[in-house]
Amino acid sequence: MSALDKNQQDQLMQDQQYDQQKRQSTSDNIDYTMENTSINNKNDSQQQQEEDVNMNGIITTTSVSSPTHSSFSRKSESSHSSHTTTSTTNNNKRPQQNDHDYRQRMTYSESDQELYIRSLSESLMIHKEIVERIEYEKEQYMEMVERERKLEREAAKATTMALEEQQREYERLQLTYQHVLNEMEKRKQEYQRMESNYYSHVRQIRATDDDLSTIQSEISHLFSQVGNLCMGLRSKADREAGTAFIMERWADKQETIRDQLLKEGEETLDTGYIGLFIEKYIVEVILDSLLRKPLQPGVSINDAYQQVEEWFFKRNPEWATRLRQQASALVAKQPEDEEESIAQAKQKIVQSVLETIGRVCPKIKGDLNQEKKVSNIIHRAAKLNLAIKGQELPVETKPIEEGVIDFDGDCMKAASKGKAEGTVLLVITPAFAATDPNDAEHGFLVPAKVLCV
Repeated sequence: MSALDKNQQDQLMQDQQYDQQKRQSTSDNIDYTMENTSINNKNDSQQQQEEDVNMNGIITTTSVSSPTHSSFSRKSESSHSSHTTTSTTNNNKRPQQNDHDYRQRMTYSESDQELYIRSLSESLMIHKEIVERIEYEKEQYMEMVERERKLEREAAKATTMALEEQQREYERLQLTYQHVLNEMEKRKQEYQRMESNYYSHVRQIRATDDDLSTIQSEISHLFSQVGNLCMGLRSKADREAGTAFIMERWADKQETIRDQLLKEGEETLDTGYIGLFIEKYIVEVILDSLLRKPLQPGVSINDAYQQVEEWFFKRNPEWATRLRQQASALVAKQPEDEEESIAQAKQKIVQSVLETIGRVCPKIKGDLNQEKKVSNIIHRAAKLNLAIKGQELPVETKPIEEGVIDFDGDCMKAASKGKAEGTVLLVITPAFAATDPNDAEHGFLVPAKVLCV
C-alpha cells in the first residue's frame, strides 16, 4: 500500500476517535440532562402533591365549617353578605397564588425540557452528520482504493501481456538467429572451399605466391636496400669522377645541377649528392632492365611476347592479363632451356652496375662484398618482377616531372639532402601504385623519394 493510503487511513482513524469522543460527551450530556429532568419532574410532582393536599385541606375545612355556622349564616345572610364576600375573597387568595407559582414552575420545566430536547436533537444531528461524513469518506476512500487496484490489475495484465509478447518475439528471433548462424556456417564453409579452389587455381597461374600486400612490402624493402648501399658508398666516392659521371649521364640537367647543387666557387659535387645520383642510377637500371621487361631479362621471346600482349590488350584486356600471368608462371616454374640465359642476363646487369659504380668509387673495384650486395639487389628485383607480372592488377610507376612538380607529401618523401617543400629537382625512386577501378580500397601506393630545392 502506498504512503497516500496510509495517511488516509491514519486520518480516518483520527476522525473516528474524535467522533467517538464527541458521541461519548454527547451521551454524557444527555444522561445528565435526563437525570436533571427526572429530578425536576420528581420535585414538581412532590410540590404538586403538597399543593393538592393543601387545596384538599382548605376544601375540607370549608365543608366542615359550613354546617356549624349555617344558621348563623342564614340569619345574617342579608346583613352580612358583604362580609361573607370579603371573607371568601380572603380565603381564596392563597390557592390562586399557589396556582400561579405552579404554572410558572411548569412553564420553567417545559422550557428546560424543550431546551434539553433541542440540545439532544442537535447532538443527534451532529452525530448523524459526522457518521454520514465518515461513511461518505469511507466510501470515497474505498472507491479510490478500488480504482487504484483496478488500474494496478490492468497495468499488471498489460505488463504480463507485453512480457509474453516479448518472450514470443525473443523465441522467434532466437530461432531466426540460429537459422542465420547455420546458414552463415554453411556459406562460410562454401566460401572457404571456393577460396581454396581459387587460390589453388591462382597458384597454378601466378609465378609466385605473392599478393599486393607482400609486393608493396617487397618494393619498400628493395629500394631501402639500394639506399643503404649508396649511403655506404659516399665515403668511397671520388668527387671529380662522380661529378663527371653525373654530368655525362644526365647531360640535360647539367645547368640545373650546377645552379642548385654546386657550391659557389666549387666544380665538384658534395659526396652526399653523389650518393643520391648513384642511387638514382641503380633504380633506373632496375626499372629499365628488369621491371619494365615484357617477361624477364634473358627470355628469348621477350620481343615476340610484347607484340602478342599488345595485340591481346587491344581486343580483350582480361585475356591479355591472363596471358601475362600464364607466361610469367611458365618462366618462373618451367624455365628449362631459358634458365641459363636468364641467369646470364642478370649477371650481366650486376657487372654493368659494378663497373659504373667503380668509376665513381674506384676503391670498391674487386670488392667481393660490394659485388655480393649488388647481386642480391638485382636477383631480388628479378623475383619482384615475376611477382608483379603474376598479379591481376598492374603495378605501375607514377610519372613525376622533375623541375616542374611541387612536393606532395601524400605521394612523396624527401631525400636526406633535401627538404620536404619546394620544387622536385630529382626523382630518386619513383612512386609505385596498384589501383583497382572497381574497389578503391584494393591496391597500394609506395611514395616516391625526391630531392627538392
